Amino acid sequence: MSNRESLSAKLKQAFIELITNHTGLEIRERDQADLSEKIFARMKALNLDIAENYYQLLAFSPIDGHLEWQNLMTQLTNTDSYFFRDRGQLNVLRNQIFPEIIQRKQNNKRIRICSAGCSTGEEPYSLAIILKEIIPALEQWDLMILGVDINQAALQKAKIGIYTPWSFRNNEPKTKQQYFKLIGSQYEIHQEISKMVKFEYLNLVKDSFPQPCSDLKELDLIVCRNVFIYLKESAITKVLNKFYQALQPLGYLLTGHAELFSQNLSLFHPKVFPETLVYQRQVNI
Repeated sequence: MSNRESLSAKLKQAFIELITNHTGLEIRERDQADLSEKIFARMKALNLDIAENYYQLLAFSPIDGHLEWQNLMTQLTNTDSYFFRDRGQLNVLRNQIFPEIIQRKQNNKRIRICSAGCSTGEEPYSLAIILKEIIPALEQWDLMILGVDINQAALQKAKIGIYTPWSFRNNEPKTKQQYFKLIGSQYEIHQEISKMVKFEYLNLVKDSFPQPCSDLKELDLIVCRNVFIYLKESAITKVLNKFYQALQPLGYLLTGHAELFSQNLSLFHPKVFPETLVYQRQVNI
């Protein structure tokens, strides 16, 4: 086609299938008009007039297409987050899961955590703050908190670690006072917290993990909240299998509420708390 007014039904469906295969994202009918607008916005940025050419770029150009996928993902993924989101779940981590992991790891003092779909970093930094508050002599521990996301722009913001007041909604003022430096009207996270977290690009659906040379292996905890709600069922199944393989025996998976209700979770042992449900990988037999 040669204009930006609309996509043909056939081409729109081709884009939807391409995006789903590449990312696992489910483009629902109510989102399809918005998808067309975002495609045309990217075409305009690239000075492309023909939608088929943009499709070809994404589907068949390994180098330029990879870069454009990064740009498109900034349009298609939801980056809204804030510190200590869902206090009930984080309280389970603080009071139940983390103490159990810490006790179990007293000998080697090695803990590995992944925040999957970490967006702009509020979640992994929240986990870091909790662990700093509950682990005595933290400097004696080999602690890794890894934030991964498909949105490169969000990861860049996470690495910078500067946030507006909107990222602290539903937070007590002491969070900002203790762990952030006020810079104008924004807040920069203290280095003692930022150095506890590192960030990497990861496509949960397409990228292979765990890998021997990767940090995404032998994990004690994977937190993946408000991610599966955007994925197709088949993509969720694929990612869950990867998560299982990336967890250590007795490692935990924490997801958003009811995100996995339709999945076969027989590989995991559910642990029920009043605030949430947590899944644990069992010891290999």
